[in-house]
Amino acid sequence: MKVPVDRRRTILIFIIMDLLFAAALFLSCMNLFLFQKWGVLQILIIALFVLTSVGMLLLALLRNFYVIESKYLVQVRAWKEAYFHYNDVVYIDKEQAEKKRTLAFYTNKGHVKYLPFDRKGEIYKAMLKRCNNLIDKETFKKRHPDVKI
Repeated sequence: MKVPVDRRRTILIFIIMDLLFAAALFLSCMNLFLFQKWGVLQILIIALFVLTSVGMLLLALLRNFYVIESKYLVQVRAWKEAYFHYNDVVYIDKEQAEKKRTLAFYTNKGHVKYLPFDRKGEIYKAMLKRCNNLIDKETFKKRHPDVKI
């Protein structure tokens, strides 16, 4: 089942990052933009920035989703795919999932993965339902004392 990432959250993060890049672009070419008379170069730089921003936003909205399979969860970001097998997940941080709407889970090797929720939280429900090797927080801390939760 294909589940898109929350679009509002994606757009909000994109707007913040786009404004930061616009400020960096302006500051790096400040002398060029402070002239009283604008020419083709200034308009070309702004047009290129706007076209790139729109393209990146479309890419972020169209190619950022999850696929819930029977044995694993697939995260698709642009053209990269990350596979998370349910049998490898040993602990899910439920407090962070409910507060920040970010799925934080730990693998049997002690690695932590963070995944932003979809709109309805279906990936969280699927992980809770299909991960058979889940343990409690104290047991996880005993197995992996160097991992900070």
